[in-house]
Amino acid sequence: MKRGLKLGFGIPLVLLGLFMTIGGIAVVVLVGTDGSFTLPQTQGDSSGHALVFETLDLSEALPSSGSFAATNWPGGMKTETEPGTRRPTPPDTRSFWVAKAHGSPATLTWPVAAGDWTLVIMNASGTAPVSVLASGSITLPALGPIGIGLLIAGLVILAAGVILTVSGAKMPSARTSVPPPRPDGPVAGFN
Repeated sequence: MKRGLKLGFGIPLVLLGLFMTIGGIAVVVLVGTDGSFTLPQTQGDSSGHALVFETLDLSEALPSSGSFAATNWPGGMKTETEPGTRRPTPPDTRSFWVAKAHGSPATLTWPVAAGDWTLVIMNASGTAPVSVLASGSITLPALGPIGIGLLIAGLVILAAGVILTVSGAKMPSARTSVPPPRPDGPVAGFN
């Protein structure tokens, strides 16, 4: 392969391999090999009866609601009091929950499904105030293998690009060998 072709293929392959390798490292570092991304722990406090993780119409979503605090997360929790006069019944007595968790620490797990979701954190008794140290995790099992594949493919492409670029960048060496003797010239030897 000529020098120009080696350089023409090698340099773009180095760049592509470099970006793929960096992307693969980033995916593996952020989500690990199992595809889990975890948000850092954040303290959430409310003087109301619950912490609600989504903007929603509380009068329809939680029919027996009292005072609630709406929060924004993961940028840190900030609470806003939503006024109400009714005291909610204990959350375990309600049948509209898709998934529930109890105890300390409580781990809530449910498979992702289409639709709008709201996370509500309440005391088991339904009383105020509510205080929680919360962390969230999302697992997308395909992301782990994608990150590893991207990393391996990036390293292979990077290595191929480096080999092509280095071999194409080498200057041809000047040959300093002794030319063969001319047939019509004198030949040194023994007589």
